[in-house]
Amino acid sequence: MAGLVLFAAGMAWLDLRAAIDSTWLTFLPGLLVAGAGMGFTFAPLVTVAMRSVRPQLAGAASGVLNTTRQVGGAIGSAIVGAVLQNRLSAGLHDEAVRFAGRLPEQVPPAVRQRFVEAFSGSGAGLEVGTSSSSAAGHLAGLPPQLAAQIGQLAHDVFAYGFIDAMRPTLLAPIAALALGALSCIAVRRRRQAAAPAAQPGQEPVTAH
Repeated sequence: MAGLVLFAAGMAWLDLRAAIDSTWLTFLPGLLVAGAGMGFTFAPLVTVAMRSVRPQLAGAASGVLNTTRQVGGAIGSAIVGAVLQNRLSAGLHDEAVRFAGRLPEQVPPAVRQRFVEAFSGSGAGLEVGTSSSSAAGHLAGLPPQLAAQIGQLAHDVFAYGFIDAMRPTLLAPIAALALGALSCIAVRRRRQAAAPAAQPGQEPVTAH
């Protein structure tokens, strides 16, 4: 349980501290905590899962364990990817509309419209920047200085849009880790309730 809590806390730190001006030092504490949580969780996972299995069922139990891990990883990746794609699509459009107002006054309205539309389609804005092909494709015929300025704004649209999309996306794995930690508490309480209470000075009775 402690490993899941540490893992969730580290991921929550990353989610809260992510910003456009973040550096690797910003994420270092969260990564250290999350790494410790992963070590406490996944290193003893197989041992804990297999220690109570009879030798005759070891092969079947190992197969079930690996299958559930693979299926869980696939489902988790699909959920995170779906949430990120949905939020990124909406976030890029919103940021494009916001940054379109910062374009120079000499930019024609048609170029402003194409600037917003470039981030409104599926997968739009995944390759933007001052020298990217997607940015240059929408800046043909403009002066180089103005084109570079628009390209920088396109880069900022993606950066801010990705951060806005990342925050709700990380909530999904954090919630899953918190749910796993709570399930550990429930399992522990159930095991304690099922165990017979030994009376002081009395030897446990064994059946023959």
